Amino acid sequence: MLQFIENFFLFKPTPASKEWILPPEGYGIEELWFQSCDGNRIHAWWIPPPIGKPKKAVLYCHGNGGNLSLRFEGVKRWLQLLEVGVLIFDYPGYGKSLGKPSEQSCYASSKASLDWLLQQGFKPSDLIFYGGSLGGSIAAKLAASFNPACTVLVSAFSSFKDMAKKLYPWLPGTFFLTTKLDTLAYIKTSNAPLFVAHGTADRLVPFAHGKILYEASSTKKFFHVMKDLDHQHSPDPAFYKNLRLFLTNELGFYSK
Repeated sequence: MLQFIENFFLFKPTPASKEWILPPEGYGIEELWFQSCDGNRIHAWWIPPPIGKPKKAVLYCHGNGGNLSLRFEGVKRWLQLLEVGVLIFDYPGYGKSLGKPSEQSCYASSKASLDWLLQQGFKPSDLIFYGGSLGGSIAAKLAASFNPACTVLVSAFSSFKDMAKKLYPWLPGTFFLTTKLDTLAYIKTSNAPLFVAHGTADRLVPFAHGKILYEASSTKKFFHVMKDLDHQHSPDPAFYKNLRLFLTNELGFYSK
């Protein structure tokens, strides 16, 4: 019962039958289906890197609401401004993906998506793991095991328990919570370079969470302050500029 209640408050999926936006033509989007280790059928979009650019890609782990079709504007910016391929997938119960969302099923869907990229010849050093909000925990857990070229966290929280303390202060305690989503623990054990971005006006996930995640990393890292941006706002133009500079000058990402 506790797990059911936690999942109810945490996951806000929009199935394709309720809302689905077709992307514009001309991007060469390939629809993919993966079988995750827990048996769920996962739907994804793959957009290859721009012609003539290095074989690099981002594994895009979105937040707790909507579905992948509602995030094409963000996907387009990765293609155009960072010039990488994009694999964006839906967690179980989101979009066209089958099953029910949970902490473990989200992890399993991200691993199935990563497996596909590795099967296409990408190495972890060719990949960026991006996580927005809840997706930050999903991306950070993968990074702890696979050490990508860079982990990018946007508006991510330190852990589910920390968020529960903020959102539900009337709870007598958080010791009984079964969901972990412990982004902080994953970052501490990851050797991957880290790029953190957080809005100073974020009313859902406090700005302090971004600072905590940044300070926990002992690798090459960068903290991008998104001045006056709230949780639902898209990253500002300076986010893509600073991330491109970090990938290029600090990590040599495009030349490897």
